[in-house]
Amino acid sequence: MDAHRIVRAAPAEVIEAYRTTIYVNYLGISGYALVVADFLQTFPDEVRLMWPAPFGLPKVLFFLLRYYIMVHRVFTVLYGLPIGLSPEQCRSAFLRTGISTWVLVSGAEALLFLRVYAFSGKNRRMMWYLLLQFVGIHSGSFFLLSEFLRSVDYRKFPIPGLVCMPICGDSILLSGSFILLLGSLIVVMLIMVYTALREHRKVSESAILKVFYRDGIFYFICLSALALANIIVNLMVPPGAAGGFKFLLVQTEVDAHVIFSTRMLLHLRGQAEKDRRKQFNPLTDLGTTGTLSGRFGRAPNQTPHIESQYSVR
Repeated sequence: MDAHRIVRAAPAEVIEAYRTTIYVNYLGISGYALVVADFLQTFPDEVRLMWPAPFGLPKVLFFLLRYYIMVHRVFTVLYGLPIGLSPEQCRSAFLRTGISTWVLVSGAEALLFLRVYAFSGKNRRMMWYLLLQFVGIHSGSFFLLSEFLRSVDYRKFPIPGLVCMPICGDSILLSGSFILLLGSLIVVMLIMVYTALREHRKVSESAILKVFYRDGIFYFICLSALALANIIVNLMVPPGAAGGFKFLLVQTEVDAHVIFSTRMLLHLRGQAEKDRRKQFNPLTDLGTTGTLSGRFGRAPNQTPHIESQYSVR
């Protein structure tokens, strides 16, 4: 259904498109409850583990993601709930939400890349590769998203009091952005597996490395599944009244990226704190003989580069 036909569509078609848009908007807005629940549940850990942590890029990204997601959720509400907005107002609100979405996903990916860099032993060649991949993937993603946002259009419908409903948009461009994201996740996961097999065979019992493995696998499976689902939905949902379903899982993926990336850092710092407590009180673990040395202490089965990246202090 092209743009002009949609504007002249029968009331039944407009109502069906409206119903579809409402479902998608409500699912997106309901993510606010998930974000708030996650924030409240992990806030004590944030205060204990992140507030006293040394200043650095992981800490900056953590707090930016942690609190900007709340601002982003306000943007989604301002787009999805108001009725009677003009096409220009709808376009502006959609553009703001789209750019904000890219910022959050890129920030969450940056935390993942920092984790892989630490996991590699802070290898300089790995650092440059990850930097090039990050810039390449997210520059391409931003270009595709920008072109998609330009392709989205709004018109005034004959029925008053409707929420913002896009009448057209090149979903292939949006799918391309998710394909780049999925490819990036796959490559990063392969790097982690290769690094684990090459460098960490002898320390497979390390508690902090177990957190790396556990969170990495869970992170990859969940986010890859969401990215793949977004690709399929964008390509398979036909245009027309049901076309609004193309955006069904977009905000869900944003929420998942932010929640997983920030929880990942909390888990790693929490495990580093547990290991350090064992060093303060050797009776809690008779097999631990390490002592605090310099800025960071470590247990005998811990690699220094991992703890130095994620230690509380």
